[in-house]
Order: sequence, then structure tokens, then C-alpha cells
Amino acid sequence: MENVVQEIIMIAIIVAIGIAIITFSVSVLYPQIVLTSQAQVASNIASETTLSVGPLLTNEGSGSTVVEVYNPAEEGNVSIIAFFVPQSYETSVSLVTPPSTSSLQVYLQNGKPAESLTLNKVYDLNGRLLYDGELKAYSVPFNSPVTLGVSGYQPGDVAVIWVMYGQGYTFRIGYTFTGVPS
Repeated sequence: MENVVQEIIMIAIIVAIGIAIITFSVSVLYPQIVLTSQAQVASNIASETTLSVGPLLTNEGSGSTVVEVYNPAEEGNVSIIAFFVPQSYETSVSLVTPPSTSSLQVYLQNGKPAESLTLNKVYDLNGRLLYDGELKAYSVPFNSPVTLGVSGYQPGDVAVIWVMYGQGYTFRIGYTFTGVPS
């Protein structure tokens, strides 16, 4: 009878250890695997995507430009944001993050406003967190020019444009900037 009790206790310990390992795997390892997998998908899309941007046209504290996210292999949508930074930031534009609020309006090729959405976290293509907080972005189609209108322009500013892609996790797949033509 004593051996049976010891065997039941041993089985209970083994089951508890198994449950702990499974719980650890699901809560820690699985999200990392999903993040890495989605980063690879975003990286593949980024490698085949080209951003075309027009000059920044300004008028009384606001600016507008035309942007096209071109990837002939894609038919879906990407998210886009734009914000102003001083021209002195041009050399480090890849490191600049957007303000928590911006006055951005995005219009599709047919003149209708693009659908807005809120992003909570944005990662780079290596899975590092670029932005943590609520970020208002706009959903725009691949392969179709859109017009961006941004308020808050100061003379000498450049408009920084981020293009993001993701399903679950959001990744910045491209960025560019444009300024007033000289």
C-alpha cells in the first residue's frame, strides 16, 4: 500500500512538471515564435516593396505629398503615418519616432478619406520595439498613390513617412522622408 501511495505522488509530481513546462512554452516561447515568424513575413514583403514619394507642398502650417507603396506581388493594404521633424534630423530619420498625436489626413486615389486605425506597438523587421503606445494610422492599398496632408509644418521641416504591415504584430516595412523642393 505504501508503494502505491509513493507511485501516485510520483505521477502527480511528473504531471505537475509537465503542466508547468507546457504553460511556460505557451506563455513565453510561443509568442516569441509567432513574433519571429511574422517578422520574417514582413521582411519578405519589405524586400519587394518600393516607396515613391513626391515633394512636400506647404501652405500656412500644413504640408501635403503624394506617396505610393509599390509591390506588384501584394494586393492588400498597409498602414501609413506621416509626421514632421526638423530638417537636421534627415541623417537619423530611421531612428525618429512619431509623436503620440498628429494631424494627418490621408486621401485615396478616388478622393475618399482612408480608413483610420489604432496601432498599439510597432516593431522593426528584427523584432525590436520601435513604438509603444497608441498610434493613429491609416489603411491604404498597395500599388495606388495616396495623398497625405499633415498639419504642424514649420519652415525647414521634413515629412517622415512610415509604412507598416502586420497581422497580429505590426512591423515598419519602410520609411522615407520628403521636404520642400528648393
